[in-house]
Amino acid sequence: MAARAAKVQGRFRRLKLKLGARDGRDVERVRVVREVTDVPLQVDVNEAWSLDEALEALPQLAELGVQYCEQPLPAGDPDGPELKRRSPLPIYVDEDCHTLEDVAFCAERAHGLTVKLAKSGGIREAVRMAHAGRALGLGLMLGCMNESGLAVAAGAACASLFDHVDLDGNLLLVEDPWPGVELVDGVQLPSNEPGLGVREAVSDPR
Repeated sequence: MAARAAKVQGRFRRLKLKLGARDGRDVERVRVVREVTDVPLQVDVNEAWSLDEALEALPQLAELGVQYCEQPLPAGDPDGPELKRRSPLPIYVDEDCHTLEDVAFCAERAHGLTVKLAKSGGIREAVRMAHAGRALGLGLMLGCMNESGLAVAAGAACASLFDHVDLDGNLLLVEDPWPGVELVDGVQLPSNEPGLGVREAVSDPR
């Protein structure tokens, strides 16, 4: 992870680290990444920790300057409210949060929401979730799956409503069939073309 973080120096303004390998080395992973980069760090545990593991790791991650921790506990874990109360870092939930109906429940167990258009069903529901989250005093993060530029362009259209934006799905594809955004100085810029500005990729005739 440290080698990969060093390799992308200057390309991104922040890094989200995927944790949850269940081998007891998650804090070590963050520490070695911090040694090679000074960009803001966020972590996503993907439901892999217990309450005790989270309470042990989170203070150490806070000392390393991590901004927030995403989904440390399994979705629906009854310890969620307790972790929210005791965590030194903001807790954001992803697997707990799908549509507008989930927002009030998530407010009991997290400081923020992760909204993804692929889960919510589109821009309109994502906007509703963002407004509901704000009304409940929650932080907001806009994420994505491994998606083409078509989906990322739709996310970019409502990104201004969110505190944190993690729209990198198209960058993880070998070939993007629907280019629609451009990464410039670590920011996904939407097209100036009509609608979402997405076009079908043109294959090389050779």
